[in-house]
Amino acid sequence: MEVKLEQLEKNKVRLEVEVEKEKVNAAINTAVRSLARRVNIPGFRRGRVPRPVLELKLGKEAIYDEALELLLPEAYSQAVAEQGLDPIDKPLVEEVKIEEDQPLVFTATVEVMPQVQLGEYTGLPVNKQKVEITEEQVDAVLKDLQERHATFSTSEEPAAEGDLIMADFRGTVDGESFEGSQAENMPLVVGAPGFFPGLSEGLAGAKKGETKEVKLTLPADFRVSEVAGKEALFTVTVKEVHKKSLAPLDDEFAKDVSEFGTLEELRNAIRQNLSEAAERRIRELMEAQVIRRALEKTEIEVPDVLVARRAHTLLHNFEHELAHRGLSLDKYCEIRETTPEKVEEEFKPAASNQVKTELLLDAIAKAENLTVTPEKVTETLERMAQGQKNPEKRIKEWTEDGTKDMVERSLLREAAVAFLLDKADITETAAGESEEEEAQSSEDASQGD
Repeated sequence: MEVKLEQLEKNKVRLEVEVEKEKVNAAINTAVRSLARRVNIPGFRRGRVPRPVLELKLGKEAIYDEALELLLPEAYSQAVAEQGLDPIDKPLVEEVKIEEDQPLVFTATVEVMPQVQLGEYTGLPVNKQKVEITEEQVDAVLKDLQERHATFSTSEEPAAEGDLIMADFRGTVDGESFEGSQAENMPLVVGAPGFFPGLSEGLAGAKKGETKEVKLTLPADFRVSEVAGKEALFTVTVKEVHKKSLAPLDDEFAKDVSEFGTLEELRNAIRQNLSEAAERRIRELMEAQVIRRALEKTEIEVPDVLVARRAHTLLHNFEHELAHRGLSLDKYCEIRETTPEKVEEEFKPAASNQVKTELLLDAIAKAENLTVTPEKVTETLERMAQGQKNPEKRIKEWTEDGTKDMVERSLLREAAVAFLLDKADITETAAGESEEEEAQSSEDASQGD
């Protein structure tokens, strides 16, 4: 087989392919046998139809079309492999010429992965904040533990912030009820956000048996679009008031809420957890910084097809997130007065940044001959399969459907990021410094996930 490669604009190439006549003749013979088994012609058994009769019935073009279905995919794949190309879209196959006892000739135009012109990517400046955990941070975690382990007891006293109220309520907009506006024996925590922001706050001071009216404005993105952004009136009857009690912060509290025997041990564990979380956050910020610095020095022309494909994936993921919140994409678009197409368009900047980052890291991994051991890939797949009904079967499926290859690429990119940080010029800064840098890095990190 002969292949000629022509570089077109941007990352598009055209292949001129010529397949030997021997392979063409073999494919035509196979096509004839295949068609003979499938075509019903009176007077002939299936599979026994002579070629002249088949050509008379179907036409020679039908035989050639069948042969092309056998030849083209294999010839195209072989041509791509021989030229070391990495296509990112389906090819446009044109100028196909097939004839018995003649070579098959065709052209295939296709977009391929763009060339990445790496700039300097070692010695890049990166700021690293010192980890400083304050006693106030530890106290805040203990306070949260207190709140989560609070107890409630019935009371005749007026409800205060944090108290639990059992209530019946009915909400109206312009005198009319709406979906979800009525409930009985609904628990409401005074001052806490809920389905109707502002409702629980309006119940501060209410007593058992009391009926109160609370006016509030429904959110602009309220799930019932007909009343979103409108003023609502809720009539609330308080059936019970439960006063909140917080346990004292002492050794007994530590024993009740954790595996530790003293409050000091619990504080130390909280401090350690906060420190580890801060280290992870700082590491993520440093990774985002070094990637941004490397991108600034690299020339990458991101293909539109990759951006569009990634934006579509981001939209699909967003649709799943909405579903978990009980909202469909159509309803979300209705509330925002937009369309799925416009939402997908909004994802394109993030999609472009993600694709550009991946191309950069792939190029660095290749330039530095970075590798990932099979053991590391297997270990990652096994961790992913934990909790599955049949982990071994799941891993086998991932090996066959391309997930394993995706995991390997992801691990290679992680190795490339680790390489960049290892070679970076790191400056340690005090906690709280370089906030602008951190903000930018955080934004980059969120776009590059």
